[in-house]
Amino acid sequence: MTEKRRITDPETLKALSQPLRRRLYRLLIQLGPSTVGVLAKKVEGDPGQISYHLRALAKHGYIEEAPELARDKRERWWKATPGSNTWDTADFDTPEARAIADTVKAQMMADEFERAIEWEKARDEWGEPWTRIATSSESNLFLTPEETVAFNEELTALVVKWSAVGKQARAEGRVEGREVVFHFMHNFPERP
Repeated sequence: MTEKRRITDPETLKALSQPLRRRLYRLLIQLGPSTVGVLAKKVEGDPGQISYHLRALAKHGYIEEAPELARDKRERWWKATPGSNTWDTADFDTPEARAIADTVKAQMMADEFERAIEWEKARDEWGEPWTRIATSSESNLFLTPEETVAFNEELTALVVKWSAVGKQARAEGRVEGREVVFHFMHNFPERP
């Protein structure tokens, strides 16, 4: 199972409240280790600004330097730390800390839906088979809290399994035909 880091410190979570930091973090997860220069080109940003945000992410444990990849002392490589991050708003007991958790969650959800909207706008550019196999799904399940936990655990196990397949393929250099496939899910109770 993938290592999970539970975030309980509001300042650590606050580091993700900056949109550019979230994008840089996501790029390091998707692309693997990268230099400031590569990341600056991807986000069309100033290398000094990118370095500042990378240091902030590193300070809070989201990313780390990868000096073993540098060709010389001037070149700085960064990589995402292994595993995933999780937090529960209930862990933040002050109004200020809870506001940070709520804000970051809302921003992340907005980012997720923005990415889905961007896909819909650009889907024809991808062609077959991607336009045919990309999915969107909605379900209304009638479950107890315990069943919802079991459902979430089964879905998470599937994500972990297929994430490992992709990581292994990347490690072996089998990248032909592969793309980053964004998957997100939310489930919550709702009363009609």
